[in-house]
Amino acid sequence: MHKKDTFFNRTVKYKEYLVLDLIEYNENITQRQLAKLASVSVSMINTYLNDYEDKGYIIKDVISSKNIKYKLTPKGIERKRYLNIGYLNSSYQIYMDAKKEVRKFIKDIINKGYKDIIFYGAGEVSEILLQTIKDDNTLNINVLGVIDDNKSKHNTYILDHLISSPELIKEIKHDAIMIASYTHHKVIYEKLVKLGYNKNRIMYFFN
Repeated sequence: MHKKDTFFNRTVKYKEYLVLDLIEYNENITQRQLAKLASVSVSMINTYLNDYEDKGYIIKDVISSKNIKYKLTPKGIERKRYLNIGYLNSSYQIYMDAKKEVRKFIKDIINKGYKDIIFYGAGEVSEILLQTIKDDNTLNINVLGVIDDNKSKHNTYILDHLISSPELIKEIKHDAIMIASYTHHKVIYEKLVKLGYNKNRIMYFFN
């Protein structure tokens, strides 16, 4: 089933795709459940469903006034697949643009003479940066380790990189630290400065 998206703006077409997708995987889903998952009102969901029925995308099986089952028609399945392709194409373009930004940022770091880097933060930002480095063998940069303040992450892995405690900073020789966190970047930066870390050796993607 399609996971609830919390990043992209929900356009009319995306909501249409989402509702059709939810119905395909659960014919017993209620209008209230659809409204919650699509982040719209129940009255709006009712309008959508009537429209989709008129267009031949769904059929309703009215068991009672409080029990209505929905089912996608072949035309509805075709429509959902068409919308899915459009969504994937848009997402792919955004992904490729983001990778270009990451490559440019990493090349700027390399041009500054930094090669051996420690990543501070083991979340989504770190994963994207690490994946870009892994996919592009022209990026001559070494990620020596990934550190995080969250002890529950220690001794686990992120894209084949062992996650360690910040003590790693003192244990291995490196050129710079990459703050690979958006939410906690200020806290991490201030912590490094208090430790006497050279500000010029602190890198941050979102600057």
